[in-house]
Amino acid sequence: MAGGDGGAVVLGVIPARFGARRFPGKPLAPLWGKPLLQHVWERAARVRGIDRLLVATDDDRIAEAARGFGAEVVMTSTGCATGTDRVAEVARSRPEAEILVNLQGDEPELDAEATAELVRGMREDPGLLMATLAHREADPRSLAAPDVVKVGVDAAGFALYFSRMHPAPGAMDVEALRHIGAYGFRRRLILEFAGWPPGRLEQAERLEQLRALERGVRIRVFASVQPGTGVDTPEQLAQLERRGPRP
Repeated sequence: MAGGDGGAVVLGVIPARFGARRFPGKPLAPLWGKPLLQHVWERAARVRGIDRLLVATDDDRIAEAARGFGAEVVMTSTGCATGTDRVAEVARSRPEAEILVNLQGDEPELDAEATAELVRGMREDPGLLMATLAHREADPRSLAAPDVVKVGVDAAGFALYFSRMHPAPGAMDVEALRHIGAYGFRRRLILEFAGWPPGRLEQAERLEQLRALERGVRIRVFASVQPGTGVDTPEQLAQLERRGPRP
């Protein structure tokens, strides 16, 4: 695409904290013989187009474990309320990074190919401020669960809504995809985003990405053909352990 941003520096950041409300110690919880965070790191390391990959944490236990499996670690403040705040703190200290990819530390089946498409799409379109991933969910019961985040997408591939409810209010005719917790941000947007107060919809749904939609930010949704399961609860981790890793 003419006018692209192919030379932009892309920084991948995996924010990780120990004290998650629903699942304390989640990044270090064992899954398939490794810490959950290590699975995310190993998949993220295969994403084409990311120039540098970091784990961002305020916890010495996570930092020690991450360095133990070869990750580069940056220590962030304890005042970060969310993973996005943690990525924004990293962005402030690395002005060379034009695109920041927030890779959630609880996505052990991260689709490296789809994430690479997200990176490529943001490199090619300098006007694209934010992007994320989603896939079709074959199991309707799984999609309907309140701990599974749904996203509706318009004909141009941009998010219309994100919701934990299914079907989302007022979205009966829009196909719901299963959202994957990976986000691409332009530098200028993530720095603004971190300074915005939570919006009404964000507080109601407990979904941080709604802060951007409420302020008119268009979020491009890139499709993953490989289904993946994030981990929000110990029960979900146990289900993944029983199922075993996908090839």
